[in-house]
Amino acid sequence: MLTEADLDALLAGRHADPFSRLGLHADDKGRLWVRALLPGAANVALVDADSGKQLVELEPRRAGFFEAQVPRRKHRFDYRLAVRWAGGGEGV
Repeated sequence: MLTEADLDALLAGRHADPFSRLGLHADDKGRLWVRALLPGAANVALVDADSGKQLVELEPRRAGFFEAQVPRRKHRFDYRLAVRWAGGGEGV
């Protein structure tokens, strides 16, 4: 899980290496996690780029920051984020 210090630094725009924490990463037990910083997003879902299948909805941890453990996957894969914005727009 992402530490509170990392999250504070990301949200403040002062993290030294934001992409080491954002996106798709394995934890120390080999579980895949996806994290996204999307200010203004209402909902975010992880979509397999090859099949178009939604895999998991990311949970909001703080305003604009979303994360989820990726179920049933052990290896990196191409993905997209399906975003529904607070203003009503949607996009992948």
